[in-house]
Amino acid sequence: MLFVMATSTLSRCIIFMSFLAVGSCKTTSVLQTTSGPMQGSIHSYNGSDVYQFIGIPYAAPPVRELRFMKPVPPTAWNSTFTAERFPPSCMQYLFENDRWLIPKESQNISEDCLYMNIYVPRATSSAEPKAVMIWIHGGGFTAGQGSIFDASYIALRGDVIVVTFNYRLGLFGFLSTEDTNARGNYGIWDQVAAIKWVSENIANFGGDNSKVCIFGESAGGNSVGLHTIIQENRGRIHRAISESGAVYSPRAVAEQSQTVARRAAEMLNCSTRSTKDIVECLRTVPAGDLLKVQGAASALSNQSGESFVNHMGPVVDGDLIIDHPVEILKNRSSEGFKFFQTLDILAGTNIAEGGLMYWPLMKYQHQYHYNISEGVPAGVLCDVVATAAAEEYAVSTRGLIKDAVCKQYTVRDGSLAEQGRSTVDVYADLQFFIPTVQTLDAHYTPEKVGRSFQYIFTHQPSFTWIRERPPWLIGANHAGELPFVFGLDAMYPPTHEKPRAERKLSESIMTYWTNFAKTGTPNGDPSLPIWPDYEPTTSAYMNLSLDLGSGVHLFSDRVHFWTRVVPDITSTVIEGQTDCACTIALGLFVSIYVAFATGFVMWL
Repeated sequence: MLFVMATSTLSRCIIFMSFLAVGSCKTTSVLQTTSGPMQGSIHSYNGSDVYQFIGIPYAAPPVRELRFMKPVPPTAWNSTFTAERFPPSCMQYLFENDRWLIPKESQNISEDCLYMNIYVPRATSSAEPKAVMIWIHGGGFTAGQGSIFDASYIALRGDVIVVTFNYRLGLFGFLSTEDTNARGNYGIWDQVAAIKWVSENIANFGGDNSKVCIFGESAGGNSVGLHTIIQENRGRIHRAISESGAVYSPRAVAEQSQTVARRAAEMLNCSTRSTKDIVECLRTVPAGDLLKVQGAASALSNQSGESFVNHMGPVVDGDLIIDHPVEILKNRSSEGFKFFQTLDILAGTNIAEGGLMYWPLMKYQHQYHYNISEGVPAGVLCDVVATAAAEEYAVSTRGLIKDAVCKQYTVRDGSLAEQGRSTVDVYADLQFFIPTVQTLDAHYTPEKVGRSFQYIFTHQPSFTWIRERPPWLIGANHAGELPFVFGLDAMYPPTHEKPRAERKLSESIMTYWTNFAKTGTPNGDPSLPIWPDYEPTTSAYMNLSLDLGSGVHLFSDRVHFWTRVVPDITSTVIEGQTDCACTIALGLFVSIYVAFATGFVMWL
C-alpha cells in the first residue's frame, strides 16, 4: 500500500463519524516529491477514505521581482511539509455570495497563492496507478480558486486522482504590454507549471502520468482549450474536458491588453513614456493598489458601450501562444494542431448559458418599457444585443450582421418570455455553444486519432446561483453543472435538500467524466446510455438531464446561422460585392464582465 494510516484515538474517530458524513482523524505516510517530503491527511466520506494533500506549493511566490514573470520552481525543503492547510486565494475581490463555499483560509487574498491540492481515493497500489484529472477553475480570469472545489467525491466515484490549484488572475496574471517587457499569460504559465509538477510527481501519489486529463469550466474551459494547442504540454496531458469554454471562444484571447496596462499605469501615477517604465513601476506598487484599478483599467468601451470582447486574459504572445488559436487550428500542418489532434476531447455547454445577460439587461427596462421578470422585448435584442454581437466583426460588416442577428433571434408572434430566452441565446451561442461546435468540428478527423464527444446539460438544478431567477429563464444556467460534476454534497448548501434524482444524475456525470479520463471515452458503465462519438456529419451529443439520452444536430438552425450565414456575409462584404453603410446604435451595452465584477456571477 502507498499510504500507512496513523491514528491516535480511533474510537473517537468512529464516534465523530457516526454524526457526520465526513471525518478527519489520521495522517498519511510521508511521500517524496521533487520539492521535498510531505504528508497529508486522511478524510472519510460515508465510510470511504480520501487522502488529501492541501496547499502544496508548485511554484515560488510571484512577488517583488517575480511579479509579471513566468513562474519559477518553489524552494525545496528538507523537513516534512504538512499539506493540510488551504492556501490564500490569488489577488481578487471575493464576493459575499461565494464565501460559504470558500474554505476560511482561502478567504484571504495574497500574491503568494501558487498552491495545489491533491485528492487520492482509498488505498492506492503502485502496481495499479490511477488516472489523473487536473481541474482548472473559472472566474473570467479575474476570480476563483482551486480550494472552492472539494474533489473528494468525484475522486471516490471514479477511482481517480484529482488535482485543483490556484493561478494568477487579473493584472497579476495577465498584464501585457504586447512586447518583451511584459508578454503576459503569467496565469497560463502558472497552469503549465502546475501540469508539469503533476507530471513529475503524481506517481508518488499513486497516479499514472500517462493518463492525465485536464478539465475546467468557463475561463477554465477556455484555458483547457488553450492547453490543447500549447507545445509545452506535449506528453503531459492526454485528454481534455471543456465545460462552457472552448479554444474558439472569443473570450479565450483578450484584446487591447497594452491599452489596459497603460490605463492601469496612469491610474497609479506611473510613467507611461515606455512600456518598460510601465512594467517597472507596476511591479513595485502595493498589490492592493494594483487590484483596485484593475476593473476600471480593463473596462474599455466602444461605440455601443461594452461588448462581448474580453480585455483581461490570455494573449497571443509569440511565446506560449504563438498565434491566434483559431489560426493555429486552421493550419492543419501546425505543431499546435498536430498536438490538438492527438488528444481525446469532451466538450459541451449548458442550455441556459445566456442567463449571464440577465443583470446587464436590467438597465434597459425603463427605456424599453418592460419588466425583465416577464421577458425581454425584441427592441432590446435588435438595438442592444445584436449591436454588441456585431462589434466582434469588421466595421464594414457590422450593419449587415446586426440585422441578421436581429432577424434570426426575433420570435415571431411569440411571448415576451420566449423573446427573452431567444435574446439571451445570442450571448450563449456566440460565447459558448458555437465555439464548442467549432472546436469539435476542428478536432474531428476520419482516422479518429483523438476521439470527440459533445454534451448539453439541460437539467434545471434545484439550487441555482441566480437569485430571484425569472420564470422564463428555463434550464441550467452558466456553472449549473458544477455541483453535478463534483457532487451535490460538495457544492450544494448543507441545508439544501438533495433530491435522489439529482444525486443519480450527479453520479452518472461523475462516472462519464472519470471514464473519459481513464479510457478516452465516457462509456464503459453498462447501466448508463451509450454516448456516441461526435462527428460533423451527425453532430451526436449526450443530453445530460434526469432522463439521459443522446441526440444529433443540436440547435442546427443556430449552428447554420453562425457557421454559414454570418461567414457568407463577411466574405461577401470583404470581396466588395456588397456596399455596407453600417450605422452602429449608440445604446450603452453593459458587458458580462461588468456583471461579474460587481458580484452577480460566480464563475465566468
